[in-house]
Amino acid sequence: EEKAKKELLKSLSDLQKQQESRHEEMTSANRQLKMEREVHQQELADLRSELQNVKIKHEQNVQELMKLLKQEKDDAEAQIRMLKMELLEEKNVVKTQCRQLEKMKVECDKLTEELTQNEEENIKLKRKCELVKQELEKKEKQISNEEDHLRKMSEARLQFKDQLRHLEMEQQSILSMIGSEIDAACEIFSRDSMEKFKVILT
Repeated sequence: EEKAKKELLKSLSDLQKQQESRHEEMTSANRQLKMEREVHQQELADLRSELQNVKIKHEQNVQELMKLLKQEKDDAEAQIRMLKMELLEEKNVVKTQCRQLEKMKVECDKLTEELTQNEEENIKLKRKCELVKQELEKKEKQISNEEDHLRKMSEARLQFKDQLRHLEMEQQSILSMIGSEIDAACEIFSRDSMEKFKVILT
């Protein structure tokens, strides 16, 4: 019985030691778990704080971006309005220049018509001069054998020559005047047309 009692006490002591050892292990494990939980909670808190900061930064970036986009939109709309106004002004300038060009074209056509008429008049003058020359030659032949008649016909010849010279001078004066007017009109028309077209092209 004494031996069985000792063995029982020894077994009980071993169980107590095992229990104490397990208790210490559990205490140590609980302490470790508590420490890990605190670390995890701190990490979670840090992550939440970082996430909040990221959200705030993101919101700020979004606000800045929206502000920038609004400014760019306002600038673009202002630029579009200005371009529309410039386009309208340019169209008005083009219309005015087209009317001026049309007016100049009409004036040029009128000058061309006058030139044609003057050329026709010039042809008539040439024909008249030719007739005078022919008449003069005829008169010269008629007075070739008559002295008395020769004097009279000589006077007539001088008169016809004077008329012919006068007609030729008148013809030359008219042609010179017409040429000067046409040259001046064409130069003005050419210079104005080039300036207008340069303005339109630019």
